Amino acid sequence: MDLLPVGICIIDEGLKVRYWNTCLEEWTGMPTADMLGQDLTEHFPGLKKSGVIERIRQVLQGGAPAVFSSQIHICLIPSYFPDGTMRVQRTTLIPLNTGSEGHFNAMFVCEDVSALTEQVKSVRAMRNQTLHELEERRKAELALIAAHEDLRTYLAENTSRLRNSLNNAADDLKMIRQEMEAGDRDGVGTKLRDVIVTIESIEKRLSELNEAARERQREIRRAPPYFIPEPRDDGSTNRR
Repeated sequence: MDLLPVGICIIDEGLKVRYWNTCLEEWTGMPTADMLGQDLTEHFPGLKKSGVIERIRQVLQGGAPAVFSSQIHICLIPSYFPDGTMRVQRTTLIPLNTGSEGHFNAMFVCEDVSALTEQVKSVRAMRNQTLHELEERRKAELALIAAHEDLRTYLAENTSRLRNSLNNAADDLKMIRQEMEAGDRDGVGTKLRDVIVTIESIEKRLSELNEAARERQREIRRAPPYFIPEPRDDGSTNRR
């Protein structure tokens, strides 16, 4: 068991260490000679916690194996990497028959799942980032739709006003023509000037409307895209 890439410790009913493999020596820095015969819970007080010691006792009574997940317990026998970060472990506790009826030892099998944990965190972060990007894109698309709808409404309202002005000018011209055909030329010049003023006003308003529409389009194009770079911890950026 010293050649296995997992930490293995065997304790007896009194919680005394009966076996401590090379892997645990390397992980914890505690030599086998110093650990044999020692109460494991004195070296690792976290094992005394409610919910942990009870399961250890159950295994020592011959109960079913117990699994301590890394998500909840992180590690039962703490150990650290050279950079000081804690090693994340998944620990399985297995009952071992001692050969004496009704007496069992318990074997701790500690697997280093630090790399797997980091991969899970990375995948989860990528998923969250993707969901965030999708939500930002949805918001940007809704904002763009709203901006186009505002522009459409603005153009429709102003086009309607101009159409009314044009209809009025056309009616005035028809009336002037009818009066001229009837030989009534009194005030025709004034009426024509009024129509010309109306047409010039319409032309000016059309020009203003055209410029306003262009400015609205420029505002839409100037709106920030949903893929704004976000700084990351390493100094690089994520593009949204």
